[in-house]
Amino acid sequence: MLPLQPLWRVPSPKECHFFAYLWTALWIALLIYPVFGHWAWGGLLGGESGWLASLGFVDFAGSTVVHSVGGWVALAAVLAIGPRQGRFNQNQPPTAFPAGNLPLAMLGALFMILGWFGFNGGSTLAVNNQVPGILANTVLGAAGGILSAMLMGWRTRRYADVMYAINGAIAGLVAVTAGAHAISMSAALGLGAVSGVLMVVTSEWLLNHRIDDAVGAIPAHLIPGIWGTLALPWIANPKELGTGLSTLEQAGVQLLGVVVCGLWSFGIAWLLFRISGRYFPLRVSAEDEKMGLNLAEHGTHNELTQLLEHMRRHEQQGDMRQRIEADPFSEVGEIAAGYNRVAAALESAIGHTRVMLHNLRDGVLTWQANGLLTSLNPGAEQLFGVQAEQMIGTPVSRLLDSRNLAPGERHEIKLRSATQEIRYLEIQVSEGASGSASERSGMVRDITERKRLQEQLNRERDLARTTLASIGDGVITCDASGLITFMNSEAQRLTGWHLRDAREKPIQSIYRLIDDNTGSLRSNPARQVLTQHRAIHSTDDGWLEHRDGQRTPIQHSAAPIRSRSGITLGAVAVFQDVSVTRQLADQLNYQASHDNLTGLINRRAFETTLSHLLNEKEGSHVLCYLDLDQFKIVNDTCGHIAGDELLRQVATKLQVYVRTSDTVARLGGDEFALLLPNCPIDQACQIADAIRCDIENYRFAWQEHTFGIGVSIGLVALTDHNMQLTDALHAADAACYTAKEAGRNRLHCYQANDHSVLERDGELRWVQRLQNALDNDHFRLFAQPIKAVCAKRPAYQEILLRLEEDGNLITPGSFLPAAERYHFMPRIDRWVVRNTLAWLSDITRSAPDTAWGCWGVNLSGASLSDGEFCRDLITQVHKAQLPKGSLCFEITESAAIAQLSSVIELIHTLKQLGCRFALDDFGTGLSSFSYLKQLPVDYLKIDGHFIRHVHEDPIDRAMVEAIHAVGKALNIETIAEFVETQQTLDTLTTLGIDYAQGFLLGHPGSLTQVGGQPIKVMPR
Repeated sequence: MLPLQPLWRVPSPKECHFFAYLWTALWIALLIYPVFGHWAWGGLLGGESGWLASLGFVDFAGSTVVHSVGGWVALAAVLAIGPRQGRFNQNQPPTAFPAGNLPLAMLGALFMILGWFGFNGGSTLAVNNQVPGILANTVLGAAGGILSAMLMGWRTRRYADVMYAINGAIAGLVAVTAGAHAISMSAALGLGAVSGVLMVVTSEWLLNHRIDDAVGAIPAHLIPGIWGTLALPWIANPKELGTGLSTLEQAGVQLLGVVVCGLWSFGIAWLLFRISGRYFPLRVSAEDEKMGLNLAEHGTHNELTQLLEHMRRHEQQGDMRQRIEADPFSEVGEIAAGYNRVAAALESAIGHTRVMLHNLRDGVLTWQANGLLTSLNPGAEQLFGVQAEQMIGTPVSRLLDSRNLAPGERHEIKLRSATQEIRYLEIQVSEGASGSASERSGMVRDITERKRLQEQLNRERDLARTTLASIGDGVITCDASGLITFMNSEAQRLTGWHLRDAREKPIQSIYRLIDDNTGSLRSNPARQVLTQHRAIHSTDDGWLEHRDGQRTPIQHSAAPIRSRSGITLGAVAVFQDVSVTRQLADQLNYQASHDNLTGLINRRAFETTLSHLLNEKEGSHVLCYLDLDQFKIVNDTCGHIAGDELLRQVATKLQVYVRTSDTVARLGGDEFALLLPNCPIDQACQIADAIRCDIENYRFAWQEHTFGIGVSIGLVALTDHNMQLTDALHAADAACYTAKEAGRNRLHCYQANDHSVLERDGELRWVQRLQNALDNDHFRLFAQPIKAVCAKRPAYQEILLRLEEDGNLITPGSFLPAAERYHFMPRIDRWVVRNTLAWLSDITRSAPDTAWGCWGVNLSGASLSDGEFCRDLITQVHKAQLPKGSLCFEITESAAIAQLSSVIELIHTLKQLGCRFALDDFGTGLSSFSYLKQLPVDYLKIDGHFIRHVHEDPIDRAMVEAIHAVGKALNIETIAEFVETQQTLDTLTTLGIDYAQGFLLGHPGSLTQVGGQPIKVMPR
């Protein structure tokens, strides 16, 4: 017999028409279920067993016959009808629809378990000893399904799903139903547990494949039914089954029954749905599905549906003043009351919004999707110059130039008013409720002034960018976060980054500065400005790293970009390529420290190196001073070009003999210097002598000339660590001079007690003193009388020179040798002549009738060889206009002979101006008498060497007699010098000497006291 199938087993998709549901249930009850029940159990046409039952197929209480049949039909139904709306969305997890009432569902599940007792227990068709075991297995199967489904669901969804517990209980009951009479209680528990797992796995598989089983009929009935039927031969007691088949034979029969059930139930149901779908719809409409089948199919109304209907009409009419009647004693009434309160608040807000829109200066207009205007506020009327009554219902393109106004976009409109004034409007379109009068809305704003400011800003920005692109400095700007916003062309060239690639990149990754000394990455100036909020001006140069790794020297600075309120908006970095400047600076530094001719370091750089070496407190060093011999001959013979070439070749030779730690320098002219650090004096002498020998053997060829030169070298051991720079150079120069004085082309080592060096040192010290005397008029003029001995007429007074320092008078013997050696004599003679003539001019003008006599002035050989001095002397004497015979110039014998022709010419010229001449120190030369007749002098001053002992030395007496005799023969008067004793004077009288001069006759006196007219200041 066929047991009655419960109504809740019949598949009922929530979107299926109720008529289709009845039609499906009818065919299940009339065809699908009875036929397979007869095959499995028998009894449809009589009391005989069906063909599956006769084969030994066992299905105790309908695990396959009842539940699998319903599951196969449900699978065909869900595949034919499809999923519910909104159940599966693209790229989203399946939407879970909430259950109706979970407490009632759990209560129903409990009643179902209790009802299953009768379903399984009643399948024995008798009350016997099998009933208690069947009931126990039923409970254990349900318990196993509940537990395993709960645990599996927890693992899958991370929470306890109540529906999994309910469907797990059903799955366990369905699986146990196949053989509750023939299995043990442990087998029943395990069978139910596996059923719960299969139920969860099947549910998840269906969701993954987008198969919507609304009530879980497939995982809770079909799969557990198949599992329970197939597992029965392996866990049941064969005796209790009573088929007489082996386990494998029983398993084959059970598999045959499952396959036949699937083919029959699913196949007939699928054909039923396909054929029925051609004549009437199986699925309800989308609107009915959304409304719910209770209302759409059965017309069931309740308070909730009535509330929803009122709200739907409220939405369609749009009248916010309507209210819904609310029953205060029901939940739906509370919802209605809350809805009324919301409507009231919304009505108030809408009224407030209308007031705001009416008073809003900006324009607001709305239109429908078909483009017809529905409203304009007064602001829009004023902006567009229209009336709302005239425009409502007309196309919006009349105002907006038929533009495609997409929601969310901003559009600019250019209008020309009746007065030809151009105005700019900006409209932002928003999307409203579909189907309403305001499906589109636009906020219109007058941006004319902003547009003008923007255009002005754009012009200024373009001008600024054009200016920045034209200047030679690189400019990079960044925002407050340090991201680059602008780079001019020079900045792009120096960094190697194009603006489109560098924009929005951190400035420190583009503008990379390398330290000039360490080579490490320096802190970025723009980042410093952003953190310190002040300008940064670099005082030293850095290197800018190019994108390809090359580096460029730059000068750079950075400053903040601030708003009017002082807020830092970003930073600007300005930098300049100083490659050319640095090259010029390096070139200038090289030129400042090197000799252009030889490439050696010059005096300034050499003195700096020497100073550093002198500051070291350890080590023995040697300084060599070199002066070329015979260099002037090359210059005078072949010119300066040849001399320059000789200096270059000598510099090349010097560098051959020095170490890398040594220093070779050209100090100027033909003077060189060597600095030998950490070198003993004996080794330095060897090096210097090797250089001397090389230069001595060297022959310089220029055109058809060949020259041999030498070098004098002075060496100074720098062993005194307290020695100063000037002391070292002075000592080296003195040693070199000593080598020259000793015969040239030799070495001389400086010693602190070297007599020759000390003598020259003394002369060198006179150089500064003489210069100071000339600059500050420290010279003084004295006069010593020359008196007649045998002459008839008076002689003259000789002008003598003294140097006054700190109130002390210094005689000429102390400073004239140094003056002659260092060429001060022409300047001193100029001073004497100028002051003597000035004094004589003053006294002759003050007393023109007084005879002031004759005054003798000494002229040195260096002055006589100076043509400029001679010409100046003639000019000054001519301008003085002194009486004839007022001046007598004394010249030495050696100077007159050396410059014989020019001296004779000078004597003749000055004699024409009334001057006399005396030949001083006569008798000391080897050829005195041979040249005397050529010199038209007036006096011969016999050298004091012959006068001092003339009274006792016959040879001196004979020499004086000879000189006096020659003078008489040439009509030249004689003057004896150094007359200091009466015996000397008596002898000179006996010999007939004309004049005498010496301390016996008169000491030198200051010229300021001569002539009876004291002069307070002399010279002038």
